[in-house]
Amino acid sequence: MPVNGIIHLSDASLIAVHALAALASEPDRRVLGKDLAASMGASENHLAKVMQRLVRAELVLSVKGPHGGFRLARDPGAVTFREAIEAVDGPLTGDFCPFSPDHCDPSACIFGHELSRQAEGLVAYLGRRTIADIVRDGVPRFLSGPGDGGRKKPDGSPKGRRAAAGSRIAGANPEPARPDRVRRG
Repeated sequence: MPVNGIIHLSDASLIAVHALAALASEPDRRVLGKDLAASMGASENHLAKVMQRLVRAELVLSVKGPHGGFRLARDPGAVTFREAIEAVDGPLTGDFCPFSPDHCDPSACIFGHELSRQAEGLVAYLGRRTIADIVRDGVPRFLSGPGDGGRKKPDGSPKGRRAAAGSRIAGANPEPARPDRVRRG
């Protein structure tokens, strides 16, 4: 993932938002961690740590076992980017500085109060933007794969049948979660 030099969101927070979007695009399935990691180009270990935090924050449900995987714990319209980011990085505030704050006095910023206004606006936006917005606007291309959306036309092959059934992520488990096997936190 490219790094932005002005506004920095951690890799973990970007993985969190993208994983939630991938799960929202597969609402009737549980998705394996290794398949989420592969669809994002993230390490399985890093994704696992992020998913643990999302489970603890009750944004994701985790089911262990051969029919296990991850799924959203809430409606995607009720999960904001801010919640996802704060689940992995802690509270967001509007008082960040894109430069080295060790050398600056925030009360005498050369940019005046504009940076703090922009930061507060960004935090407010992240509190309004939901995971459902991503799905409605179109799941980012890398979640479904390059080119044809990562799907081949149904041709009788296992991958073709899975694509015909509507699975965007390989390894998505179509069996619904059983409440007696769902773990929270």
